[in-house]
Amino acid sequence: MKTHETFKLSLMSLIIAVTSQMVLAQGVGNLGVLPTVFPGPNPPVGWSVGSPAAPIPVVRDPLGPVWSKSFTGPNGGPFSHPALGPALPVQEFLVVAGNLPWADWHEDVMGIDASGAQDPGWVWANPAFLVGGLPAPGLTVTGAGTNSLSFFFNPLPPGTPVVIRKQLVYNGVPGTAFIGTLAIHEYPTPEPASLMMLAAGGLLALNRRRRPVQS
Repeated sequence: MKTHETFKLSLMSLIIAVTSQMVLAQGVGNLGVLPTVFPGPNPPVGWSVGSPAAPIPVVRDPLGPVWSKSFTGPNGGPFSHPALGPALPVQEFLVVAGNLPWADWHEDVMGIDASGAQDPGWVWANPAFLVGGLPAPGLTVTGAGTNSLSFFFNPLPPGTPVVIRKQLVYNGVPGTAFIGTLAIHEYPTPEPASLMMLAAGGLLALNRRRRPVQS
């Protein structure tokens, strides 16, 4: 009996591990046609990805990579921004493309300074994920005030235009300035909580099988 239960636990663990790898790998499927460098004005006052007249189609792919973008200064070069300086607005005009709906969207920011080192001082603020000018149905947001921002919402079918607005804030050492560019990673991927539900369901099923039958 113990061997049988151990096999079931091992099988469930394998399923969760494989699913976890799929979750970590999920991203976009049309990376080769997506723009990747977004110059800002001088001095930078924010960045725009796409436009209302020309939103960028993004295809969700269960095996795709993340969309890696560079926010730069003029002509694709580095920019300077003082610590605790004004927030830099970012707006994105995208379209759900391909055959799979979106139910979430994630954004990570990494500041790369002039020496090539990562600067953890950049964080997201005031996030909004809009559909038709209103918050996406069922919207919840996590990660404001950190460098990893996540939006969760009811599934949006292909063809849905979305507008994402947020700000970048540099919480560096007072009196210093950031000089470099920003690497932004974005991707749609399932909520990790679904894996917790899978594990909990499997454990519950095993527990029920282990209970003795009452006569």
